[in-house]
Amino acid sequence: MSSTTSNRGRPSWDARVRRSTPIIAALGVAGAVALVIFVGHGQFHEPDLAPILTASPQIKIHLAAALLAFALGTVQMLAPKGTVPHRIMGWTWATLMMVVAIASIFIKVIYPGHFSYIHILTAWVLIATPLGVWAARRGNIQAHARFMSGLYYFSLIVAGAFTFAPGRILFNVFFGH
Repeated sequence: MSSTTSNRGRPSWDARVRRSTPIIAALGVAGAVALVIFVGHGQFHEPDLAPILTASPQIKIHLAAALLAFALGTVQMLAPKGTVPHRIMGWTWATLMMVVAIASIFIKVIYPGHFSYIHILTAWVLIATPLGVWAARRGNIQAHARFMSGLYYFSLIVAGAFTFAPGRILFNVFFGH
């Protein structure tokens, strides 16, 4: 029995803590960004869903897929790997990430009518998601883990934190105009 597995073949408590540390750190960074925005730009109030309800269909699809991908990705990062549920949730997560990226192609709010710097991330998701799946299918689990965890941390957590910047829809939902 190794120090990273328990006597039942499951990851030990220490291995699970080490694996979850980057998630906790990323959530802390996202929370800190939100706190800085909150402290610097008014008071938190009851969420106003009007900005979401009046948003374009592509923004609604993008937001819904991103929220689902974040929730499922968090489960994936903490759950045992290589199992049938991991594979099923992984295919679902990869599909959601592609939906998030494809919907974002049609969102041109920062520079109306034009792509913005955030679309570089769109291109990366469209490339890295299939590469991560391909790596797993070829048995290159290290590359698979790097691609997928990178997508989770940077495309969902870090990029997601920036959706709370002043003027963005989620900022308006939680902090007002």
